[in-house]
Amino acid sequence: MIFNGQELVAIIKMAKAMVMADGKIEPSEIAVMTREFMRFGVPQNQVDLLLKASDNIEASQAVALVAGMDEERKKYVASYLGVIMAADGDIDDNELALWTLISTLCGLPTMNVLDAINNMKNL
Repeated sequence: MIFNGQELVAIIKMAKAMVMADGKIEPSEIAVMTREFMRFGVPQNQVDLLLKASDNIEASQAVALVAGMDEERKKYVASYLGVIMAADGDIDDNELALWTLISTLCGLPTMNVLDAINNMKNL
């Protein structure tokens, strides 16, 4: 699966929002978020640039970029956010609400957390 730089920035914007949705930043959530950078071959010296760029992209632009993806990549985004949400072993109502909102705005496929985890294992 291939994402361009702007798409990665949009995904990271959403991932960071998911990490912060419950009001606490857990190391397990950060680990899940950043592990994906390596999976996509993002060089270590580029990670900080992507993280900074994600602070500068407007949420509406991030939504538009993700909404424009094909179904396979949308499934990845929904799964990725679901796995981040579950990473600390506690699914907070705010995290679930954010996942639902992002999924609705971006036209992501509907899934539960177990589906998200299984999808990420199979990608």
